[in-house]
Amino acid sequence: MIDRADNCINFCEMKFSSNRFVINNAYEKELRQRKAIFIEKTRTRKTVFFTFITLYGISKESGYFGMVDKELTMDDLFLPARQ
Repeated sequence: MIDRADNCINFCEMKFSSNRFVINNAYEKELRQRKAIFIEKTRTRKTVFFTFITLYGISKESGYFGMVDKELTMDDLFLPARQ
């Protein structure tokens, strides 16, 4: 988790997969529950974003939309910045 000064929290998920990671319906439900429980237990009023860190990215299937606010891949972490 990254608790930011701009009243936002990044909920970071690191996933390993030999291909693009797929968020299926069951995992999407689990993520939504985890977020709701976190907000309820902490009583945060901050905006909570899901950030995924994967080798090859997240598959752009139904579970992607509305769940993935930001994704980082190994290219983002290990390649020099593009100018």
